[in-house]
Amino acid sequence: MKEAAKVSGVKKIVRSKAFPLIILLLILIALFTVIAVLNDARFFTKTTFFRILEDLAIPGFMTIGAGCLIVSGAIDLSQATVGGLAAVVVAVGSAWWDLPWYVSAILAIAITAAFGLCSAILVNELKFQPFIATMAMSTIANAAILLVQTQPNGMISGIVSFNNQALVNAVTYKVFGQISALALIIIVLFVIYGLMLAKSKFGRSLYLVGGNPNAARLAGVNSKGISYALFINCSVLSGFGGLIYAFRTQSGASWALTGYQFTGMTAAILGGISFGGGAGGLGGAFVALLILRTFGMGMTIGGAGPYLTNVLQGVLLLAALSFDYYSLRKQQKRVGA
Repeated sequence: MKEAAKVSGVKKIVRSKAFPLIILLLILIALFTVIAVLNDARFFTKTTFFRILEDLAIPGFMTIGAGCLIVSGAIDLSQATVGGLAAVVVAVGSAWWDLPWYVSAILAIAITAAFGLCSAILVNELKFQPFIATMAMSTIANAAILLVQTQPNGMISGIVSFNNQALVNAVTYKVFGQISALALIIIVLFVIYGLMLAKSKFGRSLYLVGGNPNAARLAGVNSKGISYALFINCSVLSGFGGLIYAFRTQSGASWALTGYQFTGMTAAILGGISFGGGAGGLGGAFVALLILRTFGMGMTIGGAGPYLTNVLQGVLLLAALSFDYYSLRKQQKRVGA
């Protein structure tokens, strides 16, 4: 009986969407370990592992926000710009407006929530496609960044710096002197949101909205309410990513989160969340995020430039989208048959 249960458990793990990702992660670790040795460097070390965990903070917030939204069948292309706006508001509030850091942070998060609300209004009330609505909000956010960065003399500061060592110490704090506290917070958030998707009534409704909107409507699911909550949640989480960037670098700039423009989306889709909505979970998205950060770290240690790394991550996103499209078509054929 126990042996049968163990076999069944092993089969369940092997058939899960996260299993091939774990195998891919192990392959990447082995590959970059060899590449690093060829470049007189070391990859498979405790220091590298902790650096990868520390690097999860900003993209982790964006992956959770993007993942939940994609499960519902929507998308947000304004994440990086809205997060950058939050970073700029904190920097300008602290450096120019003489606001306490926490007031600047609250103001920044409130602004990001407003952007999420506007995106939801465009999608639900004006019937814009999500990618068009959020692209428009991204343009508005970018304009808002330039407006906030404009000095009284009319000059636009490319980067606004401030000084608060206590914030640097807070976001770089390490538990037991090694493990990033922010990384632990991100892991806890992945668990909380993952359980919400898998176990709660809200999560089941979210999957129904993403998988079959008509069935959700007939079942009395408040699709609009879910959409509003998810768009606001996505923008606010991006805002937290912007806060972390500002606290770490003690600055804000329009390009603050540019490198994370598609990281959350890539991790979500690579992790098994269907671009068409209604399928997937945050467990696979977390493993996919680990793969992306391991890939980036490995490329850096291996001597590759950041531009090549971005190109290859773009190729990875394209591959994930192609695989998702193929899987969706295969599933539709099976249902049609």
